[in-house]
Amino acid sequence: MKRCVIFAAGQMEKTPLLPGPRQGDFVIAADAGIRNARALGVTPDLVMGDMDSASAEEVPAGALLFPVRKDDTDLMLAIKKGIELGYHDFLIYGATGGRLDHTFAGIQSLAYLLAHGCRGILADGRQWVTMLRGETAAVPPGYRHISVFSYTEACRGVTLRGLSYPLEEGELTQDFPLGVSNSAVGDAVSISVKEGTLLVILSDLP
Repeated sequence: MKRCVIFAAGQMEKTPLLPGPRQGDFVIAADAGIRNARALGVTPDLVMGDMDSASAEEVPAGALLFPVRKDDTDLMLAIKKGIELGYHDFLIYGATGGRLDHTFAGIQSLAYLLAHGCRGILADGRQWVTMLRGETAAVPPGYRHISVFSYTEACRGVTLRGLSYPLEEGELTQDFPLGVSNSAVGDAVSISVKEGTLLVILSDLP
């Protein structure tokens, strides 16, 4: 499946847990995300944003420039562009860590993608974040902590397999962190939800 890869300007660490872009991916650098792209040796197909966090020398010819005062974040501009170009699968680097408000904005961007029939993953080399709605997903190996939270008022039919604390057809609510800090007991870890939007956060941090 063709994929849109977006480099945001937040924290990113080049580790074995950071999946590199695949051949054929369409790569967008949002604002100073161009530095994160450079750190992976990637040349973006498109650079866009208000570029207030990048120097003039970093802005290539042909970049799509926007005013600083706007309703969309630079990441959201890139997401909307990817959707406009017909992509449904998104991998986003550098949208977690650092400022909590920026991290939460990145998480809300996953909800925006789901609402528009798309799937998104946030990755920074230490953490991996996605949202599920009415589906089952395999979990990539190598992370110490696996946490699930109800992003909507409640999630029903939640099943966790291959984890220290398994769950079959359970319910999670938005006001209690029952699903925090689980861990894998094997390589075949899967997470599913039947109703509601489930936030999945994997972490290799202590």
